[in-house]
Amino acid sequence: MNSPELLPLPPRLDQLLVIRRWLELTLERVDARIETVRETETALAQRKPLPEPAAWWLEYGRGVQKAPTRVHTSACPQGSRSRPATRQSALETLRTVPDAIACPLCRPDRDLGLLDQ
Repeated sequence: MNSPELLPLPPRLDQLLVIRRWLELTLERVDARIETVRETETALAQRKPLPEPAAWWLEYGRGVQKAPTRVHTSACPQGSRSRPATRQSALETLRTVPDAIACPLCRPDRDLGLLDQ
């Protein structure tokens, strides 16, 4: 069973037993790592996908003011005190809240179709 591509084995029994024990320990480590990787892959496969990011954001003023002050698109870098909103709530805010404005940077009024009216 001497294969030319393998390293030669020592002739002594004690040396062979040491090599065998080392291989057993190495195999145990490999098996443990395989189990860890399988568990990780299973957990990743069972993970729910992240929800879609909100397309619209309502920015609220500081202090006790509870009404939104601006409407932003999801791409806008300006909305610091914002909460996610639906298209309908963004439209309703711009139409009904007297002090709410469309952000002049991201122009949600254009994307919402309010400029076409």
